[in-house]
Amino acid sequence: MIATDLLYRKFRSADFVPFDEESKIMPVRIKNEYVKQDQFFDFEKNAWLPLLDCKKNLGYSEEFVEFPYKSENCLCKDFEEEDFCAEEMARFLKFRSYKRRMEFNRKNFYDSNNIEKDFLKAKITADTEKLLLRIDFTKFARNENAEPEYEKEIPRFEETFLVFDMKNACADFSCFEDFYSSDKEHLCSRLDLILPYEVVEKAFERLVEIAEAFAGVSFDALRQEIKTKRVKLYDFYTLTMLPFCPKLYDIINNKEIKKRKVYFKPKRNDSKVFNRFCRRHKIQNTKTLRKIFQERPGVLITFLRLKDAGFRDINLYNRVLESLENSRVIDGVEPKSLAFFCRCSIKKRGQKAAMNSIFRSVENYRDDINNLYDGLKMFEKYFKRIPATLKNEIMADGFTDFNHNALATLAYQYENKNVVFSYSGEQKALEDELGGYSFRLPDNSYQLCQIGNALHNCVASYSDSVKNKECTIVYATKDGECKICIEVRGNKVFQERVDRNKAPDREQRVLLAKWRGRHRLQLR
Repeated sequence: MIATDLLYRKFRSADFVPFDEESKIMPVRIKNEYVKQDQFFDFEKNAWLPLLDCKKNLGYSEEFVEFPYKSENCLCKDFEEEDFCAEEMARFLKFRSYKRRMEFNRKNFYDSNNIEKDFLKAKITADTEKLLLRIDFTKFARNENAEPEYEKEIPRFEETFLVFDMKNACADFSCFEDFYSSDKEHLCSRLDLILPYEVVEKAFERLVEIAEAFAGVSFDALRQEIKTKRVKLYDFYTLTMLPFCPKLYDIINNKEIKKRKVYFKPKRNDSKVFNRFCRRHKIQNTKTLRKIFQERPGVLITFLRLKDAGFRDINLYNRVLESLENSRVIDGVEPKSLAFFCRCSIKKRGQKAAMNSIFRSVENYRDDINNLYDGLKMFEKYFKRIPATLKNEIMADGFTDFNHNALATLAYQYENKNVVFSYSGEQKALEDELGGYSFRLPDNSYQLCQIGNALHNCVASYSDSVKNKECTIVYATKDGECKICIEVRGNKVFQERVDRNKAPDREQRVLLAKWRGRHRLQLR
């Protein structure tokens, strides 16, 4: 059975509306600052004519807007207008006219959905016998390298199409070669930005019908889902490739899954493909897991990471899987180092305590996930050299700022020799006491590393520059805590930063201004 749907862009609208039969398209230009009156294009006379003169029905009206052509025959240099000779001024005025027109066209070339107004018509053909969906688009053709006289621009049409072949598990995107990418998800996401959504939505309804013909079962759950969720073109692709469980397609082809070298070749007509995948990878196929999978297919990878880390308690699994924030933590670190730390911690303190130490490390995800990521890798790499006391504190409290900094300092010392810095009298004079702050110079590269850890920055990498006297690092402490890090070169201050490379607050800026004034330094 073959079903056909026709949709045309509603005149002067972003919406595509259904049509019962094919209609010729009559290009129309709306009056604006560059078009003196409403016009239509008469293909017989090959000319733009006043719309009022259109005495017969030449087809369905579609808005034609000028493409934002960029002129190459313009003045390229930026001069002051008074510097122009007469010839240059003529070229400048022409350039300015082209530029204004290009900007005007750019603003008007896209509809309220930010889709090119050039898309005019779509024809959706669904063949449930051949299991084939084809979407044909009609749009205005453009030569983007042209530089036409705008009033004489001649409308032309071009056809593009998409094909989804469920029978042979393939999709044809060749007509959109300008968007080509070997990564189908990336390609589809780019096409999502240009294709009319009403067409995409209707086409997906037809593809679901084809999937039902392929599978011989109802896809009501999928129909309900698309009522509350925006359809993406990548949904077409995955449904075509794996009709019974399209969301599993990406998981099967995920790099992390493939690295496990667990042989699993899905059968496209296997209604139990999800169950078989879980059984093959020894994933507990619970009701909770299946429910979460519908929203977040990556939950399967999260489950496997927890299993690799040595967790067995299903309640702990659910604590992670049911929480998007907790899942992000497990997914945001390197799986090998996570497994190493958790297995050590579980052996010493048990599963619940091990999981608590992980999540205690990330009270603020954005700021702390990097600490956890780095901390886990350092814990694995230097495990045999970390003092027992620090190991126990990390396994008990997690990678807190204190534990992370202590570990980072050890890691730096394991990888680098300590460099003792020598300073001139002029440099030593920068040390000061002001407003409750102590301004000091670091004694060596190990101390420089400690400053970087305390302020969460990369000042440790300045060790060679300090040693070679290319710059001077000054740190300011208050109540025994490092608060500010300053980079000085000659008589100029290049940087003043507080925790996590943030700018000083108002009170600190006033203090730093006084310090610079006392030492005759200028802020670059």
